[in-house]
Amino acid sequence: MAAMSLTELGKRVLANVAADRGDAVGSMLTIPTADYLDPELFTREVEAAFHKSPLLVALSCDVPQAGDFTSMEIADRPIVVIRGDDGVARTFLNACRHRGRAVVDDCFGHGRRLSCPYHSWVYDAAGKLVAITGKESFAGLDVDGLIEYPTAERAGAIFATLTVGATLDIDAWLGDMVDALEMLQLDKLYRHDVETKLPSGSWKATADGYLDGYHLGYLHRSTIGAKSITNRNTFDLYGPHVRIGFANKPILELRDVPAEEWPDLYAAFSLVHFVFPNVSISGHPGNSLMVSRLFPGSTADQCTVIQYQYFREPLVDAAALAEAEVKRDKYARVTYDEDFVTVSSITRRVPVLAEAGQSFTFGRNEIGNQNFHTHLSRLVSELP
Repeated sequence: MAAMSLTELGKRVLANVAADRGDAVGSMLTIPTADYLDPELFTREVEAAFHKSPLLVALSCDVPQAGDFTSMEIADRPIVVIRGDDGVARTFLNACRHRGRAVVDDCFGHGRRLSCPYHSWVYDAAGKLVAITGKESFAGLDVDGLIEYPTAERAGAIFATLTVGATLDIDAWLGDMVDALEMLQLDKLYRHDVETKLPSGSWKATADGYLDGYHLGYLHRSTIGAKSITNRNTFDLYGPHVRIGFANKPILELRDVPAEEWPDLYAAFSLVHFVFPNVSISGHPGNSLMVSRLFPGSTADQCTVIQYQYFREPLVDAAALAEAEVKRDKYARVTYDEDFVTVSSITRRVPVLAEAGQSFTFGRNEIGNQNFHTHLSRLVSELP
């Protein structure tokens, strides 16, 4: 199923439209509303999902050449991902070994040497400490480089586990999701450098929105959902990861057309790949992609989502850049005004719902959400 062609995926979506239903599982799932804001549970979820589990920290195309880097902070872990002269991408704690100042301030950049602005200690692209100012004052110092996190690169994506000394078995973590990601050809992309940074409420409620194929024609009925046939989704589960197929109205035109003659699969259905716990990749192989990354805040009631657009060709002329900016602005407004306003509304109501003993219910059609919560709960239960 993981290596299924676009045509085969389209057949499944069309079959769901014809059957007037989406994929479904055998039972519903209920989650106590109190779990969405419980501070102790939040701390354990962050540890289990963001500190102990592999995270997608960058696409390979974000750091294509030796010395290219990207930096960010994920769940109180400031990191820098940099490609070494040997072609290997590595992830480091973004903190000088002298006094802890960040060695990189920019979100993206290039530097075969990373120099701490505080006292000019210098590290190479493999994280090795290569220069100390006033070196004679530090004779006998037992420091050889930046603190490194386990890192692996697969299918055009870079993963890291943000715990020193952790074991990272990326093939076991991804399973067949690696084939689904390879289908997207993530390594053949070019990033539009303008980011969209948006606030939202509860990180779990925000993730719920990215995994929910049920709301598209309702919450977004006059915007991006206007083209959809709601609630006819396909779901492919790869451990904690999910691929979701969304039916679009043009798929109706394919009902009497042999599959080998289907003209435009991009218009007929949409795809979202959700890489647990916090990355949504929206788009088709060979087409542009929107990558949304969810970062939990310092408390359970807040998070930030950062979106980037990726294209199959570099954006070099003014017309292409202007078109990308229009697209970016459109999705920023839809995501914030519709999705995140909704999530914030839900978050504000959680305390009174919890006081009344209420639970959130995920239906048989909300397979992605059920999978997310089941795996998150299991990871938390496995903590000491």
